[in-house]
Parts: sequence; C-alpha cells; structure tokens
Amino acid sequence: MTKDIVPATAEGTPKFNRSEILTKAWADYRRDEFKGWGVRRGEPFNRKHFAYCLRMAWAVAKEFVASAAVPASPAPIVKTCTNPVRAAEIRAKLRDMEFGDFMPWARRRDATAELARLYA
Repeated sequence: MTKDIVPATAEGTPKFNRSEILTKAWADYRRDEFKGWGVRRGEPFNRKHFAYCLRMAWAVAKEFVASAAVPASPAPIVKTCTNPVRAAEIRAKLRDMEFGDFMPWARRRDATAELARLYA
C-alpha cells in the first residue's frame, strides 16, 4: 500500500457549500416523508432513504459545478441570404404545405434545398 500525500489545501478541487447540500437532502427527505415516498409516516428515521437523498443532493451539486466549468460555445455564424424576397416566398410555400391536407414530400424537399442554396 502506497502512502500518497494529500495536500491540506486541496488545490484544484471545486468548493462545495456542504451546508446547502445537507439542507437540500433534509428537505428532500421531509418531502418524501410527507408524500409517503420511500418512508412511512410515523416510522422512526429511515437511514437508507436519507442516505439516498444525500447522494442525490451531492450528485446535483457536482453536476452543477461541472456544468458551470464547461466553457460557453461560440456564437453561431449568421449566413446572409442572396435573395431574401425569394427566400420569403419559399418559406410561405413551405408553411402552406404544412397546413394542407396532403404533404407533397418531393416538392417540399426541392423547396428546402432551394432555400438552403440561397443561404450557402
């Protein structure tokens, strides 16, 4: 067995608000007790169910920290239309096709391809 030295400062690890996590776990446990999920009313404290609530609270906190660490994706590149009048006509035609009784898939495919070419 190796003796790894763990720094007391724990640099590089995210900080969690443990009080908030425990409060959330208790709130979830009490909600479940009130609604009757996993616990029966009037029973003494259910350690297994509270352990489950605490695990879920920690998982939510870790997921929140991980999602905050992900950098935002760059803004999408906006392409300009070569013929905006024709693009509006095609969109109107596609809208009419959607609300009709029958969808002519071949014409819809051709109109969508033409619209894509206007933005290429």
